[in-house]
Amino acid sequence: MASKNKAHLLKASCFLTGFLILAVLVHTNNVLVTNFDTAIQTLLKPLTNPTNTRIVEFITNLGGPVMATIFSLLVIICVYLKYSTRDAIWALVTLASGNLLVFLVKNLMQRPRPSDKLVAIGGFSFPSGHTFGTTIFILFIVYLLIVHFQSRNVRLSLTCLATIWALLIALSRIYLHVHYPSDVLASFLLAGFTWQVARMFQPKSSWHTQS
Repeated sequence: MASKNKAHLLKASCFLTGFLILAVLVHTNNVLVTNFDTAIQTLLKPLTNPTNTRIVEFITNLGGPVMATIFSLLVIICVYLKYSTRDAIWALVTLASGNLLVFLVKNLMQRPRPSDKLVAIGGFSFPSGHTFGTTIFILFIVYLLIVHFQSRNVRLSLTCLATIWALLIALSRIYLHVHYPSDVLASFLLAGFTWQVARMFQPKSSWHTQS
Protein backbone atom coordinates (compact mmCIF):
# COMPACT_ATOMS: atom_id res chain seq x y z
CA MET A 1 0.00 0.00 0.00
CA ALA A 2 2.83 2.40 0.84
CA SER A 3 4.48 1.81 -2.52
CA LYS A 4 1.18 2.39 -4.33
CA ASN A 5 0.65 5.65 -2.46
CA LYS A 6 4.17 6.75 -3.38
CA ALA A 7 3.38 6.05 -7.04
CA HIS A 8 0.15 8.04 -6.81
CA LEU A 9 1.98 10.85 -5.03
CA LEU A 10 4.60 10.96 -7.76
CA LYS A 11 1.95 11.07 -10.49
CA ALA A 12 0.00 13.73 -8.59
CA SER A 13 3.16 15.82 -8.26
CA CYS A 14 3.81 15.58 -12.01
CA PHE A 15 0.25 16.62 -12.87
CA LEU A 16 0.34 19.47 -10.36
CA THR A 17 3.71 20.71 -11.60
CA GLY A 18 2.48 20.72 -15.18
CA PHE A 19 -0.68 22.53 -14.17
CA LEU A 20 1.14 25.20 -12.15
CA ILE A 21 3.61 25.85 -14.96
CA LEU A 22 0.74 26.22 -17.42
CA ALA A 23 -1.17 28.49 -15.02
CA VAL A 24 1.84 30.80 -14.67
CA LEU A 25 2.31 30.90 -18.45
CA VAL A 26 -1.37 31.75 -18.92
CA HIS A 27 -1.33 34.38 -16.19
CA THR A 28 1.70 36.10 -17.73
CA ASN A 29 0.34 35.82 -21.30
CA ASN A 30 3.47 33.93 -22.30
CA VAL A 31 4.05 33.61 -26.05
CA LEU A 32 4.29 29.81 -25.71
CA VAL A 33 0.68 29.63 -24.58
CA THR A 34 -0.45 32.14 -27.19
CA ASN A 35 1.20 30.20 -29.98
CA PHE A 36 -0.17 26.90 -28.68
CA ASP A 37 -3.73 28.24 -28.48
CA THR A 38 -3.55 29.85 -31.91
CA ALA A 39 -2.16 26.72 -33.56
CA ILE A 40 -4.94 24.47 -32.25
CA GLN A 41 -7.67 26.99 -33.03
CA THR A 42 -6.32 27.35 -36.56
CA LEU A 43 -6.55 23.59 -37.10
CA LEU A 44 -10.25 23.57 -36.16
CA LYS A 45 -11.22 26.73 -38.04
CA PRO A 46 -11.82 25.03 -41.45
CA LEU A 47 -14.44 22.80 -39.77
CA THR A 48 -16.50 25.76 -38.60
CA ASN A 49 -19.91 26.05 -40.23
CA PRO A 50 -23.52 26.44 -38.96
CA THR A 51 -24.34 22.73 -39.22
CA ASN A 52 -21.24 21.60 -37.33
CA THR A 53 -21.80 24.31 -34.74
CA ARG A 54 -25.30 23.00 -33.98
CA ILE A 55 -23.99 19.45 -33.63
CA VAL A 56 -21.07 20.49 -31.46
CA GLU A 57 -23.31 22.64 -29.27
CA PHE A 58 -25.54 19.63 -28.65
CA ILE A 59 -22.53 17.49 -27.74
CA THR A 60 -21.00 20.09 -25.45
CA ASN A 61 -24.27 20.53 -23.55
CA LEU A 62 -24.10 16.85 -22.59
CA GLY A 63 -20.71 17.48 -21.00
CA GLY A 64 -21.58 20.55 -18.95
CA PRO A 65 -20.64 20.66 -15.27
CA VAL A 66 -24.25 20.02 -14.21
CA MET A 67 -24.71 17.10 -16.60
CA ALA A 68 -21.28 15.66 -15.75
CA THR A 69 -22.17 15.85 -12.05
CA ILE A 70 -25.50 14.14 -12.67
CA PHE A 71 -23.85 11.38 -14.71
CA SER A 72 -21.19 10.95 -12.03
CA LEU A 73 -23.85 10.72 -9.32
CA LEU A 74 -25.64 8.02 -11.32
CA VAL A 75 -22.39 6.05 -11.44
CA ILE A 76 -21.93 6.55 -7.71
CA ILE A 77 -25.48 5.35 -7.00
CA CYS A 78 -24.87 2.29 -9.17
CA VAL A 79 -21.65 1.54 -7.29
CA TYR A 80 -23.45 2.00 -3.96
CA LEU A 81 -26.28 -0.37 -4.89
CA LYS A 82 -24.24 -3.03 -6.72
CA TYR A 83 -20.63 -3.02 -5.55
CA SER A 84 -19.36 -1.04 -2.58
CA THR A 85 -20.66 1.56 -0.14
CA ARG A 86 -17.13 2.67 0.70
CA ASP A 87 -16.22 3.18 -2.94
CA ALA A 88 -19.41 5.18 -3.45
CA ILE A 89 -18.67 7.48 -0.53
CA TRP A 90 -15.07 7.87 -1.70
CA ALA A 91 -16.26 8.79 -5.20
CA LEU A 92 -18.76 11.30 -3.82
CA VAL A 93 -16.04 13.05 -1.81
CA THR A 94 -13.76 13.03 -4.87
CA LEU A 95 -16.49 14.57 -7.03
CA ALA A 96 -17.30 17.32 -4.52
CA SER A 97 -13.63 18.12 -3.90
CA GLY A 98 -12.87 18.29 -7.61
CA ASN A 99 -15.76 20.62 -8.37
CA LEU A 100 -14.74 22.89 -5.50
CA LEU A 101 -11.15 22.95 -6.75
CA VAL A 102 -12.24 24.01 -10.25
CA PHE A 103 -14.44 26.75 -8.81
CA LEU A 104 -11.57 28.12 -6.73
CA VAL A 105 -9.06 28.03 -9.59
CA LYS A 106 -11.47 29.72 -12.00
CA ASN A 107 -12.08 32.58 -9.61
CA LEU A 108 -8.41 32.86 -8.72
CA MET A 109 -7.23 33.01 -12.34
CA GLN A 110 -10.22 34.99 -13.73
CA ARG A 111 -9.11 34.45 -17.32
CA PRO A 112 -11.63 35.99 -19.76
CA ARG A 113 -13.15 33.69 -22.36
CA PRO A 114 -12.19 34.13 -26.04
CA SER A 115 -13.86 37.20 -27.53
CA ASP A 116 -14.97 35.34 -30.68
CA LYS A 117 -17.00 32.59 -28.98
CA LEU A 118 -19.75 31.04 -31.08
CA VAL A 119 -22.30 30.67 -28.27
CA ALA A 120 -23.33 32.95 -25.45
CA ILE A 121 -21.77 32.02 -22.12
CA GLY A 122 -20.52 33.83 -19.05
CA GLY A 123 -17.97 33.04 -16.39
CA PHE A 124 -14.24 32.59 -16.60
CA SER A 125 -12.23 30.47 -19.00
CA PHE A 126 -9.42 28.76 -17.07
CA PRO A 127 -9.77 25.82 -16.59
CA SER A 128 -12.60 24.19 -18.56
CA GLY A 129 -15.27 22.93 -16.19
CA HIS A 130 -16.80 20.82 -18.96
CA THR A 131 -13.51 19.03 -19.60
CA PHE A 132 -12.71 18.54 -15.92
CA GLY A 133 -16.17 17.23 -15.00
CA THR A 134 -16.32 14.88 -17.98
CA THR A 135 -12.82 13.54 -17.27
CA ILE A 136 -13.71 12.72 -13.66
CA PHE A 137 -16.94 11.10 -14.86
CA ILE A 138 -15.02 8.97 -17.36
CA LEU A 139 -12.54 7.94 -14.67
CA PHE A 140 -15.47 6.85 -12.49
CA ILE A 141 -16.86 4.84 -15.41
CA VAL A 142 -13.53 3.15 -16.13
CA TYR A 143 -12.39 2.42 -12.58
CA LEU A 144 -15.69 1.88 -10.78
CA LEU A 145 -17.82 0.13 -13.40
CA ILE A 146 -15.89 -1.14 -16.43
CA VAL A 147 -13.30 -2.77 -14.18
CA HIS A 148 -15.93 -5.28 -13.09
CA PHE A 149 -16.53 -6.63 -16.61
CA GLN A 150 -14.99 -10.08 -17.10
CA SER A 151 -14.05 -9.72 -20.76
CA ARG A 152 -10.79 -7.87 -21.38
CA ASN A 153 -11.92 -6.95 -24.89
CA VAL A 154 -15.14 -5.45 -23.58
CA ARG A 155 -13.24 -3.48 -20.94
CA LEU A 156 -10.80 -2.18 -23.54
CA SER A 157 -13.53 -1.26 -26.02
CA LEU A 158 -15.63 0.57 -23.45
CA THR A 159 -12.57 2.38 -22.10
CA CYS A 160 -11.68 3.55 -25.61
CA LEU A 161 -15.24 4.80 -26.20
CA ALA A 162 -15.22 6.62 -22.85
CA THR A 163 -11.89 8.25 -23.66
CA ILE A 164 -13.16 9.37 -27.06
CA TRP A 165 -16.16 10.96 -25.36
CA ALA A 166 -13.91 12.97 -23.03
CA LEU A 167 -11.85 14.15 -26.00
CA LEU A 168 -15.00 15.13 -27.92
CA ILE A 169 -16.18 17.30 -25.03
CA ALA A 170 -12.76 18.93 -24.80
CA LEU A 171 -12.63 19.61 -28.54
CA SER A 172 -16.18 20.96 -28.50
CA ARG A 173 -15.13 23.68 -26.06
CA ILE A 174 -12.28 24.73 -28.34
CA TYR A 175 -14.41 24.55 -31.48
CA LEU A 176 -17.04 26.84 -29.96
CA HIS A 177 -14.31 29.26 -28.85
CA VAL A 178 -15.64 29.28 -25.31
CA HIS A 179 -12.27 28.01 -24.08
CA TYR A 180 -8.69 28.28 -25.20
CA PRO A 181 -6.88 24.99 -25.86
CA SER A 182 -4.69 25.75 -22.84
CA ASP A 183 -7.84 25.82 -20.68
CA VAL A 184 -8.66 22.32 -21.81
CA LEU A 185 -5.10 21.09 -21.24
CA ALA A 186 -5.18 22.61 -17.77
CA SER A 187 -8.37 20.71 -16.99
CA PHE A 188 -6.83 17.38 -17.95
CA LEU A 189 -3.82 18.13 -15.75
CA LEU A 190 -6.00 19.26 -12.83
CA ALA A 191 -8.23 16.20 -13.19
CA GLY A 192 -5.15 13.97 -13.21
CA PHE A 193 -3.88 15.62 -10.04
CA THR A 194 -7.27 15.32 -8.33
CA TRP A 195 -7.60 11.68 -9.30
CA GLN A 196 -4.14 10.64 -8.14
CA VAL A 197 -4.58 12.39 -4.79
CA ALA A 198 -7.99 10.75 -4.37
CA ARG A 199 -6.52 7.32 -5.17
CA MET A 200 -4.22 7.72 -2.19
CA PHE A 201 -7.25 7.78 0.11
CA GLN A 202 -9.49 5.24 -1.59
CA PRO A 203 -10.77 2.27 0.41
CA LYS A 204 -9.57 -1.24 -0.30
CA SER A 205 -11.68 -2.73 -3.08
CA SER A 206 -11.65 -5.13 -6.00
CA TRP A 207 -10.20 -2.54 -8.38
CA HIS A 208 -7.23 -1.48 -6.27
CA THR A 209 -4.87 -3.25 -8.58
CA GLN A 210 -5.87 -1.02 -11.49
CA SER A 211 -3.80 2.08 -12.40
